[in-house]
Amino acid sequence: MNTLTDIYEVLKADGWVTSQSDFSLNWLGRSAHYMAQTGGNPEKCSLTSLKLLASRLELATMQAKNHSSRASYRRIRSAFVAATTIHNGVYELRHVPPYYRVTALFD
Repeated sequence: MNTLTDIYEVLKADGWVTSQSDFSLNWLGRSAHYMAQTGGNPEKCSLTSLKLLASRLELATMQAKNHSSRASYRRIRSAFVAATTIHNGVYELRHVPPYYRVTALFD
């Protein structure tokens, strides 16, 4: 998972969201059309929205651990890890000078 669309699809499949508007409003903390405007591209999203998504997925992971099937828990946990990784990567690209970046690019 490396786009918001991938995370949205996981949440939709497990019944956590019903539409992209719901995802934009309740998981990203933005307007109903935010996902459509960004196209699910994390680089076009605000860091605040990415951090909010990671925080809400962390809470959903804890809830899923206690109340959902193991498969559902694993999908939500994977979405949480992906959202955290996406946030950290976008933060690094925007605010860390290139010579200090830890993200490796492999050819």
